[in-house]
Amino acid sequence: MSAHVWRVQLPCDTLPPYDHVNAYVVAQGGVALVIDPGSDRPEAQSLLQAALEEAQARLVKGIALTHTHPDHVDGVPRLLQFEVGRNGQAPPVFVHASEAGNLPKAWKVTLLPYDRVLTVGDVTVTALHTPGHSPGHLSFVVGAPDGDEVEAALVGDLAAATGSVWVGLPEGDVSAYLSSLERVAAIGAPVLGPGHGALITEPEARLGELAAHRLDREAQILAALEEGSADAAVITRRVYPDHPEAVLAMAERSVLAHLVKLMREMKVVHLGSDERGPYALRR
Repeated sequence: MSAHVWRVQLPCDTLPPYDHVNAYVVAQGGVALVIDPGSDRPEAQSLLQAALEEAQARLVKGIALTHTHPDHVDGVPRLLQFEVGRNGQAPPVFVHASEAGNLPKAWKVTLLPYDRVLTVGDVTVTALHTPGHSPGHLSFVVGAPDGDEVEAALVGDLAAATGSVWVGLPEGDVSAYLSSLERVAAIGAPVLGPGHGALITEPEARLGELAAHRLDREAQILAALEEGSADAAVITRRVYPDHPEAVLAMAERSVLAHLVKLMREMKVVHLGSDERGPYALRR
């Protein structure tokens, strides 16, 4: 991916259209930081170990997690076991405080405070809090050894090269997601490593597209409420008229996340006490 970053596509069980998670190896000077080793399949671990060998990483000094959804953490136990086998001790697992409660107590969990900088040899890896997909979602900015250049940003489920990413209740926050897109865009990284799919080679344009997609969806929800007050299920069917019933439940959770943002902005009111509504435009 760059001079000190390797992308490893690990086959795993995840949401369509993907069948893999992208793990990343940041390595320099014989040590490595592994980000999101999310598959426990033996073939996935073989791929990851081959990448460590290619990167000449004799020691994994840490495992960093963008967030704690299963398709990003399921391979951690195997990697810990591998590292104990070759170096005699398990590396720490770095995670945001909001996500730490989802991890086993037996792991050596280390919380990453705001903008914590990790070092991998002479390379820096800065943890940015980029919530939206999940409350404690992190992105990792890799800095070159000279300190003057950003090599890449590893953004987990903040972005994807095609399509959109999941932002829905109970963990999703649309307002936070839009702010996180702006924060990563301001870094000026030449390439982004997403949690799934291809690398993002035009970051500024792609992050702008993802923000525009969310704002377009918001406009569609407001237009749906122009037809009259409705609960979340009805709003979802108005916004997604051609979607099969099987996917409408997930779509509804995304619509609810947008409605929370619109209520904060005083554009929509919640009628009654049921989370699912009904909702109406504020007149």
